[in-house]
Amino acid sequence: MGGELEFIKAGEVNVKSINKMILAMVVAGIVGGILILLLLSQRVIAKNDQKKLQDYAAAIMNRSDDVVTESNTVLNEAYALKYSPCSEDDLFQLRYMVYKYRYIMDVGRIQNGELLCTAGRGVLPSPIALPETDVQKADGTQLWTAVKGLIDPRIQTDIASRKNVVVFMSPDAFRSFSYPLRGYGAILTSADDQHVFQTFGSKSVTPSRYESSWLAQYRQSYLCSKLYEICIHARLSASGVLQMPTYMISAISLLGAILGGSLTLVFFLLLDINRSISKQLRLAVSHKKLHVNYQPIIYLNDEKIIGVEALARWTDKHGQSVSPDVFIPIAEKQGIIGEITRHITRLSIAEMQSLLLNNPEFYLSINLDISDVLDTDYQAYLNEQVANFNVTPKQIILEITERSTANYTTLAKRLSEFRAQGYRIAIDDFGTGYSNFSYLSSLPFDAIKIDRMFTEAIGTDSVNARMVDLLFTMTAMLNTCVIVEGIETAAQAAYVKEHCTDAVGQGWHFGRPMSATRLKALLS
Repeated sequence: MGGELEFIKAGEVNVKSINKMILAMVVAGIVGGILILLLLSQRVIAKNDQKKLQDYAAAIMNRSDDVVTESNTVLNEAYALKYSPCSEDDLFQLRYMVYKYRYIMDVGRIQNGELLCTAGRGVLPSPIALPETDVQKADGTQLWTAVKGLIDPRIQTDIASRKNVVVFMSPDAFRSFSYPLRGYGAILTSADDQHVFQTFGSKSVTPSRYESSWLAQYRQSYLCSKLYEICIHARLSASGVLQMPTYMISAISLLGAILGGSLTLVFFLLLDINRSISKQLRLAVSHKKLHVNYQPIIYLNDEKIIGVEALARWTDKHGQSVSPDVFIPIAEKQGIIGEITRHITRLSIAEMQSLLLNNPEFYLSINLDISDVLDTDYQAYLNEQVANFNVTPKQIILEITERSTANYTTLAKRLSEFRAQGYRIAIDDFGTGYSNFSYLSSLPFDAIKIDRMFTEAIGTDSVNARMVDLLFTMTAMLNTCVIVEGIETAAQAAYVKEHCTDAVGQGWHFGRPMSATRLKALLS
């Protein structure tokens, strides 16, 4: 009694430990979901905002190029005039330039660093000395930034001069960029970043030639002109998921928590289902609960049944049929595929005994895993079953799947040993996986089964349809028996019969897999 209580308590402790682990994993999934969704949101925001910032910087750069181009054009055209500086003819031409160019506010003449006249003001009462130059370029061009009150204390403008010409930029040249959307800012600098010509928006922009990391909560962009020695440094001061309103951050976090928690629960549910299936399968195998269905194999020339393929079937404890595509991989993973093969071997030979004994030409086809072929104990088991039920080895065809990467030499040796005892060998799923002439020439076999994927393509325009005739040609060169799987229509059967003499087929067109009782009734 005491031992039973200890066992029960140990079980309760184990269940509690498992529940705690599941709870911890769900919490981790929730936290992970929140972090992942926040990071994904950050990534999307960073990418979108970086593109917007780059477009903003490019727009300023395009405008800057236009302004510099007009400035240089006016400097050159004004210098080329042949009139006496500040004469009526000279001023008349300068006024036309102001009218002609969009970003030029005024043009004037200078001498010895003093302004003598402008198109807008005419000849000044007395020369006005220009302030100290901000930038002196190699070609003699001088630049001033934000000069205020040179002629009128209310006017602030950028100035450029070369030789005896001075150009005053229009304050409207960059006005559309002066008040950008909140958080945006930029500076227009010289190529060496030593001089700032213009400042736009946010005052927090500093020269930087690096783009910001996507994790940063701001964006930085850098762009230089392809025409002139100027560069743009742009910045978006608030860009990132953490810069969003609190309610949006909360919504993203909630969604991440729901997704993370749900996916974790689904994972545990699938894991539990898989464990349940695995446990049920092991019990079914140990209690020999798997059964066999038989699919007729037809000689196409007269459409008579000449054999059957034994197909393993399993119905779980809930009465649901579990597909072999599900339970066979599980069995292989659990290492119980050999037990299944032995059970199917014995059961199918037992159920087909009367048919095999009554018709020496009738045969039974059994699917083998490569591990079964390499297992000498299985060969002994097969010999024992054949002897027990008084059938002949030549009535047993062993199907092996070509996808195996087993050593050809070892595999060929084992197959030869089976054939030496009278068993026939069929290469299953021909046309897929590892099949090629080298593979086939390395192994002894008696028949080839063409995979259903090629049969389904008959009558279509697919690549597989064009491969069907090639496969028939290959098998003809090998001079071997051909079994075509998956024949579901009369048209497919007729095509195979026409293009492959003496072919054998199986598929729903001739009969679905059925129990031994139904098969015997059909044959009787």
